[in-house]
Amino acid sequence: MKQKQIGFRDLLERLLPVDELPPVDRMRVQRALRSGVLAELEHAALHAIDLLEQRGALQRLPAAPGAATPVVRYQRRDRHDVFTLHLPGPRVRNGVSMQSRTALPTQAPARLDQVRRLIRLDDPLIFTDPRTGTTRAGLSAQLEQAGRELLASAIVHYFGKDDDAESGEQKPLDPALAADAIEHHGMLFYCPDTDRSASLAASARASGVRSLVVLAVTGSDGEPIGHLEVRSPERDAYQPADLAMIALLADFCGGIIERAERIEKLVFVDPLTTAYNRSYYDLQVRNEIARAQREQSSLSLLICDIDDFKSFNTSFGYEAGNQVLVQVAQTLRTGVRPFDTVARWGGEEFAILLTPPVVAEDVFAISERLRSTIERTAIRLEGLDGRAHRVHLTMSIGVAMFPDHADSPQDLWRAANTALLQAKRPPKNQIVFFRPQGERNFGVK
Repeated sequence: MKQKQIGFRDLLERLLPVDELPPVDRMRVQRALRSGVLAELEHAALHAIDLLEQRGALQRLPAAPGAATPVVRYQRRDRHDVFTLHLPGPRVRNGVSMQSRTALPTQAPARLDQVRRLIRLDDPLIFTDPRTGTTRAGLSAQLEQAGRELLASAIVHYFGKDDDAESGEQKPLDPALAADAIEHHGMLFYCPDTDRSASLAASARASGVRSLVVLAVTGSDGEPIGHLEVRSPERDAYQPADLAMIALLADFCGGIIERAERIEKLVFVDPLTTAYNRSYYDLQVRNEIARAQREQSSLSLLICDIDDFKSFNTSFGYEAGNQVLVQVAQTLRTGVRPFDTVARWGGEEFAILLTPPVVAEDVFAISERLRSTIERTAIRLEGLDGRAHRVHLTMSIGVAMFPDHADSPQDLWRAANTALLQAKRPPKNQIVFFRPQGERNFGVK
């Protein structure tokens, strides 16, 4: 058989069935070809090969025996031509080897119970039960169980790409290594003995970790959405077949997380405003009150009601009223902290949870910022007459604090709603904090 050496450009242009890729991946290939940058061409080609193999357009063949460097052989479904990728061997830096996921074994021995665990893990519904919490909480528990069943004593953690480094009980063992895994998401990083790594030794010893695997989790578009860390208290815990199993687990996670997040949006997101809905608020207020109790801290509930909202529907039509709701929801979300909750309770009413710790003075400052921003915002509406109109609106806010005003989700809502009723008295456009009967309200704007 005649052999010819080609580069990644020729591979993309002549050999790979690029037309069988999803549109977004075809566009990525075209961008790489236009750029001509070798690193981009290589990355696009390796990613395309992975997707085409998953789709059955390419078949991986056994490697030729006696190869000096790791090689992977492929054949197109509709041709007899075979092409071979010569992959570099693992690069070792500071005790951590960096190896291509493509070079990992294609088959790893797995028992029937291990396969069943992966099948159960592929059911996103188990992560979105409102009684047990959000996708992340369910996924963490299932991954921990999967790690024990698939990899003996391994502990598996998933970290989202945009996770707040200060939140959550678990944190990446080495943020710099995690960033490398995200940047080089076609690679797997393995440290067989953390005692021999200057950058990992201290944190690993404190956590009881002797072997560590770090690799990216990618979404359907091939872009990283987070990373996995597989930890073991044993030295040299993982062989190539184990690393292949870990890579398979990471691939499962990508699909699981995307599907579960889509389901969460259906369950927990208001379709009109894209703010959270009442179901999510009910779940979150219980979680935040429990956290405030553990930390002996405080939180706040703001009920925000658009003043005279029915007049917009009457004067401009229901579609204009929907535009007002969308604009208000966006303003509220941008006016609070990323970890606070903005939910549409119903109609023109929004609930905002300011998570602990937060004090009354800060709550009033945030409430006033929201109220004044809404008051200053001019909204462009298309009226029933087909003409554009610029309108202004105002918002009244009732505020209650936990534990000062209530010790349960129901009592917290009742207290904030009582304050809102007073805020809605003419001239409206006010902020009112709840005060028990007989006490003077403060913070009225």
